[in-house]
Amino acid sequence: MSLVIVNDVAGVRTVTLAHQERRNALGNALLSELLPAVEDADCRALILRAEAGVSTWSAGHDVDDLPVDGSDPLAWTSPVEHLVRAVRAAPFPVIAAVEGGAWGAACNLAFACDIIVATRSAQFAITPAKLGVPYHSEGVAQFLAAVSAPVARAMFFTAEPMRADSAQLADTVMVLVDTSDELTQESERLAERIASLAPLSIRAIKAEINALTDARPLTADSFEQLTSLRRQAWSSSDFREGLAAFRERRAPEFTGE
Repeated sequence: MSLVIVNDVAGVRTVTLAHQERRNALGNALLSELLPAVEDADCRALILRAEAGVSTWSAGHDVDDLPVDGSDPLAWTSPVEHLVRAVRAAPFPVIAAVEGGAWGAACNLAFACDIIVATRSAQFAITPAKLGVPYHSEGVAQFLAAVSAPVARAMFFTAEPMRADSAQLADTVMVLVDTSDELTQESERLAERIASLAPLSIRAIKAEINALTDARPLTADSFEQLTSLRRQAWSSSDFREGLAAFRERRAPEFTGE
């Protein structure tokens, strides 16, 4: 059974996550279908969504695919990061149509999309601090392109979800709707509108926006420092405790070691 449903109509590709058994977690099986659906798309606009009526848009990075040997799963070769970069690099706008929760890496993925349409009750949360996981500079930069620095700090430091209709996300979510049907209608309306406009102009403008909102170049010293901090976190007992607590459905007890 396919974990991703692809539908192409009149220059618009709709990519639907259809692995509710795993709450659309971004594991290797789902990503093996999702990546080519984005990278190989020949369209003018793409809608990324889950099946209608879900309680979870995506549960984020599948914890079963996280390494336990201290290595960094968010390195350049990571399938999740590959997907996020593919969304940003796509020569067409990508619309995230979100209902339910977008947790962890899925929140990062939604924020990397060019436009977000969401139900009012949809929630976004970035949760590395709940697992003892460090976050990569590229991902933080993508957050800072989508939300203000105070909102990014609050989301990362508390790991608490924010509703799509909250004041903090007023400049991040472009359109709010009340129902699944309205989510479909509005995301399709926007995609069809984009598809009717000049694709080369849009392609150039998207590339310019990405270039102007990317992170500033890091010096060799600062990059090494960040790498060292990330290495410490990945090899820590806190990371192992975070994974164990998640799987055992209990509150983690972090020690900073």
